[in-house]
Amino acid sequence: MNETKFCINCGKEIPANATFCSFCGADQKATATTETKTDGSATTGKQPTPPEHTNMWTALKLGMKQTFTWSQRITRPQYWWLYLDLVLIALILTFTLGLKVYSFPAFAAHVNVLQAVLLLIYSALMCWISVMQFTAGARRLHDSNRSAHYLWFSLIPIVGPILIIVFMCQRSKPAGERFDRIASQPKPWTHKWWTWCLLVLFTLLYAGSVNIVARENAIDSALTTTSNSDSTSDSDDSYADSDSYDDSDSDSTDTDSDTDSESDSSSDTDSITVGDDDIDISDQKTYNTSYSDSSWTGSTFKIDKVTVYKTDGAYTIGSGSDKRDFNGVVKVHMSIHAGRDISAYPTQAKLSTNDGQQVDADMDSDDFDGDLNSGTDTDGNLYFELSKLSSVKDITSIRLKWDASYDTDDYDDDNDFKTYDATLNLN
Repeated sequence: MNETKFCINCGKEIPANATFCSFCGADQKATATTETKTDGSATTGKQPTPPEHTNMWTALKLGMKQTFTWSQRITRPQYWWLYLDLVLIALILTFTLGLKVYSFPAFAAHVNVLQAVLLLIYSALMCWISVMQFTAGARRLHDSNRSAHYLWFSLIPIVGPILIIVFMCQRSKPAGERFDRIASQPKPWTHKWWTWCLLVLFTLLYAGSVNIVARENAIDSALTTTSNSDSTSDSDDSYADSDSYDDSDSDSTDTDSDTDSESDSSSDTDSITVGDDDIDISDQKTYNTSYSDSSWTGSTFKIDKVTVYKTDGAYTIGSGSDKRDFNGVVKVHMSIHAGRDISAYPTQAKLSTNDGQQVDADMDSDDFDGDLNSGTDTDGNLYFELSKLSSVKDITSIRLKWDASYDTDDYDDDNDFKTYDATLNLN
């Protein structure tokens, strides 16, 4: 039986003593260099030599080592163990970091430093495992004597991914050794500047796309909240009208009593709606305030009403590590007049109380801020959940801080950003 070998270029079977391929005409003298390993030994097998015991750990180590290795081959067990590793890692990253980075944009009118750090870490790790998976797929195709260009099939809807899976499940073919091109002095990818440049570029692109999605999610959530708030406001107005009618039938003594009740204790409202949640109220107190600030860009921010609610029992907000209980709510009504094109974000405000509590505005606050054109008038309610509240009378003062800015090409303009700081005495 005549001995044969495989062309180092096209992979066709040719006679063992052939110096040129009869199919593609490639010179076969390069075989010695392509089949020589870095330690000087020659490849004797017809397929890449797997470790003695291929498992999740050995496959992951190989995948990390060959993150940017495009040529060479990887066996079927090595590939599928690595695939399982990367799927599990991606799931862990999604549940630990992904849910947080997709819930709120890190880059908006101002940068949320903690959110930005989490976003960059998540994006860098996801890009790394994506590159690892992509190059491993190319090496698996080489092992089945197919070019990495077969990965283009994945762009074909439905049929393409199925074909790729079929190719990845094929057995090793000896002709695939034509893809084993090993550098004479290989360096780890971690010692190459261009690999790090690619990772940084992919990370920034991925982080930008995630931030856009997070911003869209926040806007959709705010729009839903506004719709619910509008319907609640309409029902409250109707209820207020009926209360006014009832009050008109009482005598002067009852009127004096009702006036004291409105200023010092709760009204007849049994619940409030924050987002999609109805919160039962046991007590509440409303304060009229006169805060107004027109010192920046001709824009005016006013706070005319603050309501403190004591909930009927404890409620829970958030999830995971951000989960906490609350039994009090502070509602702040604010109106804005934009003196020029500005970006204002009271819905990202922080509130401090006289009893030492500091909380962020609830994401289900009304959507009345953001990018505002000159001359725009808008108003809405901000909601803050308090972890402890024994009585509505315990809150005697609050402090709010929020940011606003405008776009400018003047680098010497130090007035383009402002942090508002409002202290309100409730009496």
